[in-house]
Order: sequence, then C-alpha cells, then structure tokens
Amino acid sequence: MKLIAILGLLLSFQLIAQEQHVRLLKGQKNYRLVSKNEQSDLKYKLFNQFGSVKIYSGGKIEKAFQPKKGKFTVYVFVAEYQGDSFDGTRKTFHDKLILKVNPETSEVLDGFQYTMEWAEPPAAYDLYRVTEDGVVLTHHMDLDELQMRVDDKFQGEYMDLEDHGIVWLE
Repeated sequence: MKLIAILGLLLSFQLIAQEQHVRLLKGQKNYRLVSKNEQSDLKYKLFNQFGSVKIYSGGKIEKAFQPKKGKFTVYVFVAEYQGDSFDGTRKTFHDKLILKVNPETSEVLDGFQYTMEWAEPPAAYDLYRVTEDGVVLTHHMDLDELQMRVDDKFQGEYMDLEDHGIVWLE
C-alpha cells in the first residue's frame, strides 16, 4: 500500500514538472531571484509617481525596485526575455518583480511588476500590481496566482497581466 502511495506521489510530481516545462516552451517567463531583503518595505512614494513624467528623472524607476527599511521581507526578481521593440527590432527585455512578504507567514502582501525597457509614457501603463490576497510565496510559484493588473486611471478600467511566469526563490 505504501509503495502505491509513493508511486502516486512521484507520478504527481512528474506531471507537475512536465506541465511547467510545457509552459516554459510556450514562452513563459522565469522570474529569477535578485535579492531577498529582510526588515524592508516598498518605496510607495516612487510607485505613486509612475503616472507622472517625474518618474523618468534621476533613475527613479530603478530606485523604486530597491527596497527601503521596514518590517517586512522584500523579494526582487527579474525575468529576462527576447521580444519585439516598438521600433520593430528584436531586443532583450527585463521584467522586474518586487514582492512585499510577511516574514512570519510568507504571505504576499503587495507587489509590482514593470518592464524596465517600457518606452511609452506614462510608465503607469505597464505597472502591474498584486491584487490577490492570501497568496503564499513559494519556490516555483505561478505568477498567475498573484492576479496582477494595472489600474488604467485614464480609461477607467483594469488590465490583467497577460504574461505568464514562474517565480524562482533559489
């Protein structure tokens, strides 16, 4: 009986691994851990500037993805991929993901994702925010669990992040 249970468990792990491999082949992004910062928080003041041209000065976009001191754990990830630029050329893009996490439960409390090479102002058009509550950050977590969306204040609607990805904690 134990052998059957073990074989069933191994088969389940194999099926999950195959599903993730297929998703990667279909263009899914890999969000690799850049830094884990304890006693940190997000720089909300900078994220609030993404709707203004002020965010483009002084490297503020990059600085927004650098945590400040606080009482949470902040993880920073980057997904690097090839894509078509606005000018029709093929180039490397970098999607940054920053997640504020409860250090005791690993629950994701807030977070943002942005393509660093985004060229069209305002920057807020590509700033996606976590909308799902109660998601626990885990290794190989599916980015879709966070239900990220951008709040388009200009058109009065929400746009869901259509990209798919896996978050790697190692």
